[in-house]
Amino acid sequence: MKNARTPQKRDKSLIPLSREHHFGLLFCWKLRQGLKNGTELQVMRDYVRYFWDTILKEHCEEEEWVLHRLLPQDNTARIQIEEEHRLVHEIVDQICKGKRLSKELFQVLEQDLLEHIRWEERELFPYLQATVHSDQLALTGELLAHKHPVRIDNFTPEFWTQTAKK
Repeated sequence: MKNARTPQKRDKSLIPLSREHHFGLLFCWKLRQGLKNGTELQVMRDYVRYFWDTILKEHCEEEEWVLHRLLPQDNTARIQIEEEHRLVHEIVDQICKGKRLSKELFQVLEQDLLEHIRWEERELFPYLQATVHSDQLALTGELLAHKHPVRIDNFTPEFWTQTAKK
């Protein structure tokens, strides 16, 4: 039986997307820390907007582009990723455009995104590696490399490192 903590062997064509999942997991951790530290919800909203605009939106678009190349339209994994991306986008929109912010809304975003990333890493990417021909994966990886800029999360203030003043 494979150890649950053993890192997955990732096809090099999927590594850029997998690396960005690390940013996504850090984003989730930062939201948890911000809530724990009592950070003002408006500051956290600014961070959600920043992260969506600079990393997450394009990441989701690239993943969907990859799946459109590799899987048929009626494939359940492709349908699931599109639906989950749509739900994450709706939660982000609620946070960014909503007049009433709540800790619960940030918790829902954090939990849903965390579960989504884990599903992609543990199920979707291994599924792609097992079912898609290696030549198709390699070509997709080359095309992705041309359109995949390095993304950086350098939001300030670093609310996740400090406790809010009361």
